[in-house]
Parts: sequence; C-alpha cells; structure tokens
Amino acid sequence: MKYFGTDGIRGRFGTNPVCEEFFRRLARTIERFTTKKYGGEFFSICVGRDTRKSGIVLQKAFIGGFSKDVKVFDCGILPTPAISKMAQHTKSNIGIAITASHNSASDNGIKFFNARGEKFTVREEEELEQILENIANIAPQMPQVIEFHGEAKQNYCDQYKNFLPAGALSKTVIALDSANGATYEVAKEIFEYFGARVVQIGNYPNGENINDACGTEHPGALATLMQQTQAAIGIAHDGDGDRVVIFDEMGAKINGDVLLGTVAGHLLATNALPNRSMVTTIQSNLGLDKYLQAMGINVLRCDVGDRNVYQTMIRNNCYFGGEDSGHLIFRKISPVGDGIAAALLVLDIVTRNNIRLSELKTKIALFPQKSFNVSVNTKVPLSDIKGLNEDIEKIDSKLPSPHRVLVRYSGTEPKLRVLVEAPNQEVVNDAWKDLKRSIIDRMMDNGISASIL
Repeated sequence: MKYFGTDGIRGRFGTNPVCEEFFRRLARTIERFTTKKYGGEFFSICVGRDTRKSGIVLQKAFIGGFSKDVKVFDCGILPTPAISKMAQHTKSNIGIAITASHNSASDNGIKFFNARGEKFTVREEEELEQILENIANIAPQMPQVIEFHGEAKQNYCDQYKNFLPAGALSKTVIALDSANGATYEVAKEIFEYFGARVVQIGNYPNGENINDACGTEHPGALATLMQQTQAAIGIAHDGDGDRVVIFDEMGAKINGDVLLGTVAGHLLATNALPNRSMVTTIQSNLGLDKYLQAMGINVLRCDVGDRNVYQTMIRNNCYFGGEDSGHLIFRKISPVGDGIAAALLVLDIVTRNNIRLSELKTKIALFPQKSFNVSVNTKVPLSDIKGLNEDIEKIDSKLPSPHRVLVRYSGTEPKLRVLVEAPNQEVVNDAWKDLKRSIIDRMMDNGISASIL
C-alpha cells in the first residue's frame, strides 16, 4: 500500500504523510469511510496520543479535518491499548492513537481501531487509501463537539484491579523504564496498586525524549538501574506501551521467545489455554515450537505484526499469541498488544510459583540465530533485485535442517530485516556473513542505496 505499513501509518514528522495537511485529509477520509460503513451522518471518535510534541500538532490537525457533525472524545496521553479499550468504553465508531511506537521523537504516525477496539484490517486500510485519493486539501476547522475524557486514564487503570490478589507484589521491587512515553504515569500506578515498590526511569517526557536512550530499544538503561537497586524484575515499555521487555533479577534481558513460551505454559497450567494452541510469527525461534509441542501446545505461525497475530488467533479460536519483540495479546483482556498486561502476567507467574526470573532461561533451548538490518532509501521488491533471490536460495540450501532464512522489509521503517537460524552456531555465522555480502553487493549492482546498520 502507498501509506499504510504493518502497523498504521508512520514516518518523519513534517513530511508526507505525517504532516498537518495529510492528517486533515485523513480525518475526512475516516469520516466518509465510517459514514459509508455505519450509515447516518453523525458519529463519534476517541483519540489519544503518546508524549511526542508533534502529537499535539497532528491531533489538532486531524480533529480539524472533520465536519461539524463529529463528536470527539479527547483521551489525552494514553498507551495504545488504552485507546483500543476507550473506543469500546465510549462506544465510539473509531479509535485513533497518534504515535510512532518505538521510533525516535522525530517520527510520528497514527493507528486506527474499530468499535470493538480491533486494529483495521488490510482490506479496510486499502479502502481508506482509495477514498483518500479523492479527498482534496481541507482548510483547518473544528468539529462541533470536543469532549475531554478526564476519566480515560483511570478507566484504563481500573481494569487491572482484579488482575492479581491484593498485595500480591508487596515484597517485590520493580525497576521500570517507561521510555518517556505513554506509560510514564499509568504503569507505576498499576504496579503500586498491588503493593510493589517501583523504581522508575524514563518518566520525565519533554516532548522530544521519547525512546531516547531508554525503553525497549535501549535496554542498557534499565540493566544499569537494576544493578543499582537490586530489583527482582525489570520492565521496559516502548513509546506507546503496546510492547514489553522483561529483565531478570540479574539484570539480563529475557528473550522474547522464552517469554512467549513461559506465558503459554503458565496459561496451559492454569486452564487458560482452552484449545492448547497459541499464535506467533515467522520471526520466532524454532526452539519455541519444540518446547511447546513437548507440552502438547500447538504453535501457529503468521506474518510479522500484532494485527496479523490477532487475526490468526480469531480464525483459529486461540486466546493467546504474540511476537518475540514483546507484543503479547490476551484475547480476554484486549485485541491488541498490551505491555502492562503482559508484565502483570509475568509477575503473577513469578509470585504464584515463587521462582526467580533467571530460572526461565534454562527451560527453553533456543536455536542459534543471527540477524542484521539494512537501511534502504527505497523498498524495491526483492524479486526485482537481480540475482538476490538466487543468492538467498543458494545460502539456504547449504544449511542443515531444521533452519530458517528470513529476508523481509520492515513494515514501519525503511529497513530490510535479515535473520538466519539453524542448529549449529558455526553454520549460522557463515550464512550470516554470506547474506550481508550478497545483499549489499546485489543492491549496489541494482542502483539501490543501502548500508548495514
């Protein structure tokens, strides 16, 4: 698609499509789309954002693109899963999250949710793009009704009050990194409700420091904090709070697939995995499948993106799914990834079983793998890069089974993501080197600007 990636629209603020003019057109597009879908002329939306300064500008522009017959619930700064929840709570036709997730403050974007709090499907996004092409530039205006939803934050926090027994975390010290993002207030409040002592960083957003040397993309900050505080667990969120990265009591990051396997096993043991199946993406380690299958849990794979995970869960009647990047989805809680819910569940596992987080790493044997990213100025289809597919097939054919070679473009950034996985570290290293050399050479031969990150 022209504008949408795997998770809404995202890009550098001030450039098309992340600019005021485009967001006004996008709002009018949503208005026409919703009117066509639900009928009638009056409808309502709820909108929230992360802590980026540009979010204020884009939200004002977006709201200014609607006609006077739109009611807007302004939910302020909230995590993305909270916007999904508020779309349902306010009975809005559409939920809007203005965010660029884990990207730097120079970027921003937008995510859409339907009345059930679910992310828009690819087909719906394609329909939006078709409508958008026929929308002319719109002069700024304000809709008839704007209502600030002052209770939105509290409503989101309240849904967790029965998640754990009262005082369940009274003996737990939590090191929390909120990435100077959307969870900087709500996460601490929720963990403290259960009695935890929370030591927090990344909780002083200034509009320009979201994800800056903190959060899920920069784990070193939290690891240092854990060494200083001797916390039992480290919890890092990304800028919009739909992901989580967990650190054990030694300050070591727990692999995302280990986290998925641990949670799935816990859900099975507590009769919360009714059809003994879970969903993950093509990115997850083959060792996860081996571990879960030994427990009698079926693993279903889908394309990268938490939206794809959720839709696969629906099609197969699964109640849990996620990505190794930290998106965990629990259908009974939310139709989107929720970093706070995932962290609470991990805390429940630790406290209920009286175990240390470091013990989790010994349970799941992951296959050796290596990855790298390639920065590109344009996402030329891989099939159009002469000689590249042939090189990849040749490298793939040399690897012992079972193995995987994944080469795909990021759906949210101008990057090519490459991963190789096999039972033996030495052959993984060799394939990794060959892939790096081949991809750069082939792109240069085809006139594509690219560099290894």
